Amino acid sequence: MISARLILVGAVFWLPVGALDCLAQRPEDQAITYRNFGYIRAVTASTNYAYFATTGGIIRYHKIQRRWDQPLTGTQDMPTDPINRIWVDRFDQSLFVRTDFGLFEYDEFFNRWSHITELPPIDNDTRHISTPDVFLPEFDALYKGRGEFTDFFGREFETTDILQDITGDIWVGTWGFGPARSEVTTWAMSLLPYGLLQDRVDVILRDGAKLWLGGQIQNDFRTGLTAFYPERNKFDYLESGLTADFPASDVYCLAADSARVYIGTPHGLYRVGKSDQIARGPLNARRGLLDDFVVSLALRNDSLLIGTAGGLTLLNVETDSLFHIRPGTFHQQIIYDLELVDNTVWIASSAGAFRYTPDTDRLQQFQDPELVLFSSVLNIERQDHFIWLAADAGVVELDLTTGKSKSFREASGWRDRRALAVNDRLVALAGDRGLTLIIPGAKKTRTVQITSQDGLASDEVSSLMFEGDYLWVGTDHGLTRFLWNQARWVD
Repeated sequence: MISARLILVGAVFWLPVGALDCLAQRPEDQAITYRNFGYIRAVTASTNYAYFATTGGIIRYHKIQRRWDQPLTGTQDMPTDPINRIWVDRFDQSLFVRTDFGLFEYDEFFNRWSHITELPPIDNDTRHISTPDVFLPEFDALYKGRGEFTDFFGREFETTDILQDITGDIWVGTWGFGPARSEVTTWAMSLLPYGLLQDRVDVILRDGAKLWLGGQIQNDFRTGLTAFYPERNKFDYLESGLTADFPASDVYCLAADSARVYIGTPHGLYRVGKSDQIARGPLNARRGLLDDFVVSLALRNDSLLIGTAGGLTLLNVETDSLFHIRPGTFHQQIIYDLELVDNTVWIASSAGAFRYTPDTDRLQQFQDPELVLFSSVLNIERQDHFIWLAADAGVVELDLTTGKSKSFREASGWRDRRALAVNDRLVALAGDRGLTLIIPGAKKTRTVQITSQDGLASDEVSSLMFEGDYLWVGTDHGLTRFLWNQARWVD
């Protein structure tokens, strides 16, 4: 394997210049996708790593350092068919998978997969073992034998593949609860949580060191919020549907302070304590909101602005008192987004864009001269002294110091939601297929289309957030960390 790779590398240096362009590969970290990795089909292990082939891609756990590496979900030509088997050699030099459509080999040098006709000899000292009679779960579940578990909430799941390595460690794949580890001496079994609870990511909220991720429920076995710590590559969960206090529900918006997470759903607002994970709610129309459907949230001092499908309400989080904001203007109007700017609140609604000053109860409507914001305004983001507003027809940039605006037409057929993110160099806007990077220039504005061909998890983009050189892209098939700061995009 190694010698063949060296020969290939040597050959590349002698290719014509035009051929080099054809073989150009995207950077290794251009796009990495995090998904629900809870459904595992096959397990293998090397000296250093345990590999789990899941329905969301291949994930790898460093056995010695007891930590997760980045998943192999950003590689080119990754087999999209279900992976039935996975093999790795003793020192991680060769990785192979089998799908319904054949065998594939991973080439680490080019960060891509290629089809092969037969499996070569593999140097590996692990072995697959039968389901044991005894497992001692170190999590809230009972082992019933035959690889079957029941957790303390009555949910059932089972093992799918079990591998023993030369040290006596047992690496377990489950169907629904992800990877697990045990050992042959005690059979004590612990889960190794990694990935999202739900594949769909409609909301991304930065809260200190973590990202809160939520969205609509699809065919998810486990539901709720995922807490993702990107710097540590670690995941925690705030599960819903386990008790009547916090039922399984679609998540449309999030906010967080030091003590609580505020969760907007079609059935009202839930408040969950960070320390005890005890949920309160729902706060809905029966308890004073203008509508059950909570669409947007924004924290301002000791108050929470709650945008619903029927108007805007201010909640004092300490006293639970409610104040309806301009019910005459926003009666039966959808409040899509809220953005705090100094002592004002910018409001994106089905009635248009507004600036509201709570201290004086003053409300002003904004309309761009080009009429890009001709009806519903779906999203608002602030960058320095600029406000960006998104609608079906495109986006508008408003300079808060001069009052001047610029419009960028970029039509979309999606209704009721349009993801938007801005930084000091460009704008990311969800479209009908993937997203558009809008790059303003002194003389001309450029646009670049980014799709699943560039590494996005899906072309259906529902949430966006810039962080440094990366753009977080929430889709219906997971969360992608996309490297936007490349010459091919912005130079």
